[in-house]
Amino acid sequence: MEKIRATCAIITNEQNQILLIKRGREPFLGHWALISGIGATKKGLPPEKAVIDEVKCDLQTLFFEHKLLFTLPVLNDNFVNEVSVFIGKVAESKIIMHPPFSLEYKWFSPNEIRNMAPLAFSHNKIIEKFLKQII
Repeated sequence: MEKIRATCAIITNEQNQILLIKRGREPFLGHWALISGIGATKKGLPPEKAVIDEVKCDLQTLFFEHKLLFTLPVLNDNFVNEVSVFIGKVAESKIIMHPPFSLEYKWFSPNEIRNMAPLAFSHNKIIEKFLKQII
């Protein structure tokens, strides 16, 4: 089976907080996570468009201004070979939760995230790489 690229969105606000969603489905049902997925790339969308589709799926908004931050290899995964990570902003007034994909969202400071239980997938690793780039 050919592996595909996942996309991931690091969404920040003016207070330098990071938006996480509580996942509404498996894998990692009920865990906090960045917005990410493989569905849009499976449809053939390039990563810069696929990430918009993932944000729309979880937050029901098309208002995601973003840019590519970095790409990471994904090890020990049967479906994904790498993840393209984008950073951007959303209009919070346009966010609408979309069960069963996302149950809630919340803004967290980097320190709060570091002290949380592990996030879904390899999202802690992604956030740490992001934080090292901005320090």
